[in-house]
Order: sequence, then C-alpha cells, then structure tokens
Amino acid sequence: MMRMNGDQACPKWKRAFRKIANVLNEIAGVPNYERYLEHFRKAHPDETPLTEAEFHRRAIDEKYGGGSIRRCC
Repeated sequence: MMRMNGDQACPKWKRAFRKIANVLNEIAGVPNYERYLEHFRKAHPDETPLTEAEFHRRAIDEKYGGGSIRRCC
C-alpha cells in the first residue's frame, strides 16, 4: 500500500474518482463549498464568506425552507 504525505501528488485513480464525484454531485445539485469560496473571493474580496456549516445550512434552507415546499411531490 502506498502511503502519501501532504507534499506528494494524489494518485491518478483518486484524482479521477474526485472528478467523477464532483460531476455527479453537480448534476445532483449538491452544494460545493470550495466553488463558493472561489467565487466569493473573486466577486466579494472585502467581505467575509460564510463558514462551511453556515453555507450548508443556507443551502438546505434554500432547498427545503422558506415557508414554501420546493419539491416535486
């Protein structure tokens, strides 16, 4: 078994798996905190971004909360 420290590159199979997982998560509508941070740094450089917990809580509230049910059934 190959052990890796933080300085070494990720194995190819793991990178491929992450790419596939990211695509499937995007298709399924799973919020991506890293993408949010990238956007936030570019669009709002002098503001403080949400914490990861706040980000996910807001995503859940937007999907299911707000006083109206947003689902198909």
